[in-house]
Amino acid sequence: MLIDVTMPIRAGAVFRLGTPPVEIATRTFHHESEGGFETVVLSLPAHTATHVDLVSKERFVRPERMIGRGHLIDVTSAVGREIQLDSIEALPVVQSGDFVLFRTDWSELAGTERYHEHPQLSLEVVKWLVATRVNAVGIDAPGLGRGRRHTEFDKLLADKDILVIENLANLRAVRQTEFTVYCLPLSIERVDAIPARVLVELPENP
Repeated sequence: MLIDVTMPIRAGAVFRLGTPPVEIATRTFHHESEGGFETVVLSLPAHTATHVDLVSKERFVRPERMIGRGHLIDVTSAVGREIQLDSIEALPVVQSGDFVLFRTDWSELAGTERYHEHPQLSLEVVKWLVATRVNAVGIDAPGLGRGRRHTEFDKLLADKDILVIENLANLRAVRQTEFTVYCLPLSIERVDAIPARVLVELPENP
C-alpha cells in the first residue's frame, strides 16, 4: 500500500517567511514554428511545499539514497514545547541509513499564520540523529527548528551528509511505524533545496 505524504503546491502559498508566494499562471506565448499556445508557468522558491533541503548549491543527492527503510515517530503530544529525546519511543530500532519521519500533524495548519509557529526538535534530538548516522530526517512542518535554529539544525545535519525533508503531509494516514520511503526530488542543478514527491509503502503483513 502506497501513501502519498507530499504537500501539494498551491498558488499563493508561502512556506518560508520572507520569500515570495507561489505563482501558478496560464500565459500565452508564440513561436514562428509552433504558432500561438498557452502553457502554465510556475514561479516558486526552491524551499516550497515538500522539499529536500540541501543547504548548499554544491550538494548532490545520490539516487541510492532516495529509497530506504523508514520509521515514523509520533510527537503530536509535543505541541507548545520542544521535542525531547526521552519522548521518542523508536530509539532502539532506528539504525544508520534509515529515514526518520516526525509526525506533528502541523501540516494541517498549512496556509495559516500558525503554521510558522510549529513544534521543533531539541538540540539533543538533532545530536542523536547525527550520532545514529541516519540517511534523512523528515517532518510535517516548515523545519526541524524555528527561527535561527531552522538553519542551525539544517547545517548540523548537512555537515554529516544527512538529508532534511521539510513540509511533509498526511502522516496521520501512516498507521505503521516501519515502512519503505521513496523520496524523489526533481533533477535540478545548483539549488539549495529541491521539491520532491515522497511516498510511504506499508508492508503487506505488518
